[in-house]
Amino acid sequence: MTRKILAGLLVLVMLFALAACTGKTDDSEPPEPTLPSVPSDPSPESDAKMTATADSLGITAENYPRIDGSTSTFGIVWGLWNAMNRSGTAYYNENCPQTASKTVPSYHMLIDGDVDMILVPYASADVLAQAREAGVELEFHKVAAEALIFITPVENTAENITREQLRSIYLDYGITSWSALGGPDKELVPICRNSDSGSQSQMDNLILSGEAMHPDIEKNHVELTMEGMLEQVACYHNGGLDGKPTDSYALGYTLYTYLQNMTEVTGIGDHLKILSYEGVPATEESIIDESYPLSDGYYAVVRSDLPADHSARQLIGWLQSPAGIDMIASHGLLPCR
Repeated sequence: MTRKILAGLLVLVMLFALAACTGKTDDSEPPEPTLPSVPSDPSPESDAKMTATADSLGITAENYPRIDGSTSTFGIVWGLWNAMNRSGTAYYNENCPQTASKTVPSYHMLIDGDVDMILVPYASADVLAQAREAGVELEFHKVAAEALIFITPVENTAENITREQLRSIYLDYGITSWSALGGPDKELVPICRNSDSGSQSQMDNLILSGEAMHPDIEKNHVELTMEGMLEQVACYHNGGLDGKPTDSYALGYTLYTYLQNMTEVTGIGDHLKILSYEGVPATEESIIDESYPLSDGYYAVVRSDLPADHSARQLIGWLQSPAGIDMIASHGLLPCR
């Protein structure tokens, strides 16, 4: 099954889920997401002539680097592939995977030498420790701006959250009512992500500082996918974990550009609000200029022992060029400052 088909199915699943939690239906068809085209007969024997850009970088079909990454950066992986292969001749091979391996597995593949470059959020403390134990030094080259954001249903009147409050919630389960955050007297239900996700890595880095999340949160409210987090936060008060309405609002976290891109396709953002953090709203401007405190980015990551003339390093330079920045923006990501 192609990535394009999978993406279409994902859109339909989210639309049905949103209709179920709001009690509304929409007869209009969702816009088709912009994804790379898949040739009808992809094979290494296809015409693999490279673009003038690839030629100028010394990149050929034979030396094209092995690349993987997170769900949120997979468009860049494909954007690179299509920018380097002449239009209409792109084909799948082992260097251009059909699906993303996701953040932490991609780091493991890089540490083990199974790929040359990954496109991911910054590594968690656990991943950095694993690299050190393996005797591997990682290089990080920022290629896009991003930010960790905290979300709740749009009906919730709370507007802001602080680092101290977040640590109390996720480390101690110490705040259980939204009234403590200036919201209604409703139960605060914290949702978390699985440990190998990119957003969880950012949560660990920026909020938890490597400390273990409260076991009750991990036991009861773990979402395994990025889209699942959005759906669960938007719908929890209407459906709960057992399908019954609850006197509560959920709290969750995700990455800013992922929410914006999914909102364009499914309208999920109409059911969610982004909480300000320490009094600073998360906007494109505040993320790019890094005035939003949880601003970070996406990185092209390689091992430091990668040869200086390796094709992966040539691609990193191109990603940071005006043409590369335009390609990244075309996939809904934000440019670096």
